[in-house]
Amino acid sequence: MFYTENDIVEFKNVRFNFIEVTEDNHLFTITLNRPQKRNAFTPVMVNEIAYALAYAQYQRNIWCVQINANGPAFCAGMDLTVFQNPDLDTPNNTLPNSQKAINLGDAFRLFTKPSVAKVEGPALAGAFLIICGCTFVAASDNASFGLPEVKRGIFPMQVIASLLRVTTPRQALQMCILAENYAAAKAKEFGLVSHLCTKDTIDETCATLIETILGNSPFAISKGIEAFSKIDDVPPTQQFTFMSQQLDKIRNSEDAVEGIKAFTERRQPEWKNS
Repeated sequence: MFYTENDIVEFKNVRFNFIEVTEDNHLFTITLNRPQKRNAFTPVMVNEIAYALAYAQYQRNIWCVQINANGPAFCAGMDLTVFQNPDLDTPNNTLPNSQKAINLGDAFRLFTKPSVAKVEGPALAGAFLIICGCTFVAASDNASFGLPEVKRGIFPMQVIASLLRVTTPRQALQMCILAENYAAAKAKEFGLVSHLCTKDTIDETCATLIETILGNSPFAISKGIEAFSKIDDVPPTQQFTFMSQQLDKIRNSEDAVEGIKAFTERRQPEWKNS
């Protein structure tokens, strides 16, 4: 992570400029809150998101994260004006200094708890770093997805690294080169969207999805996501051995003992996330 466990000790004293956060019943919600700029992110906003993710990562009582957005747009990517002139950004002096320069793609890649993006409007350009970084993406039928960078004379370099985790290489290049907008249904075909909803059903869909996630072992899920993120770095001939070793690490965990005991006793498990 870009922040240490010591950095999040003062979390309650941080006042965010561009996001809102809430915590309830093992769910941590991050809401993008720059609606007047279509939630386009600035360097400070990126740091705020990374810090919030670090907090969720280190808190044992948080088992799942949801990403929402205020306003009609989910996120228009990075604010090019501010990135070219950082003096236009709004400083956040309550935020601790990060260990190194932050990028949004790695902030999500290093996060090892399940995450749900709730998309109810356009998700453009750098917003794909969030979309591709989340475990699940629920999109209403009025959501849209697009990578317009080549129309501005640039290329979505960081985005394509995230895209390759959820789409085929050909689909990733097609989206980057053609710069087309895709409806939620088409985005689901590409693998960007996991749950297709209407504006009337998206709240229920997200609530049901999160309820299901929270009903399963948070410790096992977190360790599974962590192993999944590392497997591409393991030679194919060693991947099964590697995953077996990861299983050995959680086989005797409190959650594993409780899960098996609850199964034999025909009751719901009481997870400890340990």
